[in-house]
Amino acid sequence: MAKAILILTCEHASNRLPAAFKKAVPAEVLKTHRAYDIGAVQVYRKLVKFAKPEFYCEGKFSRLFVDLNRTITNKSAFSEYLRNNENAKAQATAYWNEYRAAIEKFVDSALKPKTRATKSEPTIIHLGIHSFTPVLNGKVRNTDIGILYDPTRPQERAYANVIKAEIKRLYPAMKVRFNYPYKGSSDGLTTTLRKKFGPQYVGIEIEINQKFFL
Repeated sequence: MAKAILILTCEHASNRLPAAFKKAVPAEVLKTHRAYDIGAVQVYRKLVKFAKPEFYCEGKFSRLFVDLNRTITNKSAFSEYLRNNENAKAQATAYWNEYRAAIEKFVDSALKPKTRATKSEPTIIHLGIHSFTPVLNGKVRNTDIGILYDPTRPQERAYANVIKAEIKRLYPAMKVRFNYPYKGSSDGLTTTLRKKFGPQYVGIEIEINQKFFL
């Protein structure tokens, strides 16, 4: 049986900006969910301590600098605060490339057979930890935890079911939904890695309602 390798990431861990651009975004905006995933990094760090994954990483700058969970060509990768600043975009792109490259390098190395006798490569289980605002554009999000995955991928569906069942076992009152408040197949880090590494990569995003942290 192939060995499963766990990796944990938290793309929107921080609301910091690089020193050169710290005045580009109003301070009051940096305190909001627009700048980072409130509470996500605390959950992520507890999971790292508990699960001891073979690889883990977190974003060190706000998504208003660059969104690590979007492809760099996506128009939402850069916020309106820095979109027209070519110097900022160049530095943000370099940072985005560095973050993505570290993850891809580990996954690529982990999936390579160690010997010619290896009949099956290990499976990467990637959990991306995120959070979402309880109310968006006046609409209340009616769930506690969202589990995002690609429904066309059987392995991801299986792992998503296991995660949901375990959450409900531990916390029966929790409202848990699949692919809510976002679709697991939308543009993001997991979708990029699926395309690059195929079925032996399993990418699931956990979305936690920020009401638990506010």
